[in-house]
Amino acid sequence: MKVRKKKHSDRKRRHFVVALTSSDQYWGELFGDNIFYDLNYSDLFTRMWLNADKAYRKTDLYAFMPKVSQRTAAKYLQQAIDRGLLIEKQDAEDRRSRRITMSSDLRQRIEMYLDYSISAFEPPANG
Repeated sequence: MKVRKKKHSDRKRRHFVVALTSSDQYWGELFGDNIFYDLNYSDLFTRMWLNADKAYRKTDLYAFMPKVSQRTAAKYLQQAIDRGLLIEKQDAEDRRSRRITMSSDLRQRIEMYLDYSISAFEPPANG
């Protein structure tokens, strides 16, 4: 992958760092629990949000957390299920399987986070 080499002003760089920090802090405020203050949860929840109405198999969701082992991903999923952020139900087509969906609360939190972050990253006035 070729890295773009465009140089930006220090003002824009500072704006980015402040926005990133602010966005991270807001994530922490929304979830409150330090367990979820982890990039793997951010990856999982935001990727699930892209298809929020879809019901996933656990094994499908492991791929949404590529930086951790399958065992760790399973532990993360269970923690989110135990706290009610993810909903686990029996698969209607295969009663031996379970499907995972986002809770309405999680969907609302992710949308609040996205709206906040989009605003935080808007370019500063006067370039």
